[in-house]
Amino acid sequence: MNTVLICGGEIEDSFALSFLDRIRPEYIIGIDRGLEFCYKYNIVPQYILGDFDSISPEVLSYYESRDIPLERYKPEKDATDTRIGLELALKLKSRKIFLLGATGGRLDHFIANLKSLLLPLEQGSQPWILDSQNAITLLDRGIKITKDQQFGKYISFFSMGDRVEGVTLKGFKYPLEDYTLLNSEEIGVSNELEDETGEITFRSGVVLMIMSKDRN
Repeated sequence: MNTVLICGGEIEDSFALSFLDRIRPEYIIGIDRGLEFCYKYNIVPQYILGDFDSISPEVLSYYESRDIPLERYKPEKDATDTRIGLELALKLKSRKIFLLGATGGRLDHFIANLKSLLLPLEQGSQPWILDSQNAITLLDRGIKITKDQQFGKYISFFSMGDRVEGVTLKGFKYPLEDYTLLNSEEIGVSNELEDETGEITFRSGVVLMIMSKDRN
């Protein structure tokens, strides 16, 4: 089951609309200013949440008049709107969770969104942050990547915690063998697939994987 969170960051309309049309998620959760995008394109989320401190009264009034579950939170709270949205997606038994509008703008919001991906990963769901240049996820086990599945030209790997032990990269332009990837280094940046299929394996830790491409 796929769930998309439409968050309040920068959303590139054509990319987001194309993605929604392609995966046709079972659930869409509109989060705070992300409702502005939904309103613009007549998208009706199944759930709405946020503190609504950055949304126009017209848009909020429109969705409040619809028969949609809506949760309003105070701006002064311990969890971000995005994390609350992820918790809801997990309650809905989502196996894949995609975040649109989770990049751009304030870097503190982006870092919070990035760290929040640990929650679904720990509960067995695969989280993704997407925009037109990046596909970002976390890995707690090895995977294979084929060129036809790849997003963009570059694939970067970082440690999401202190370290990732035993990192091995096969089929990449810059291979690694049983490498300890530390949080304090950037050796994994801007790698590329050399073979039709690349593989990353590791013994322990959490890998932050970013597939990216240059802006056209």
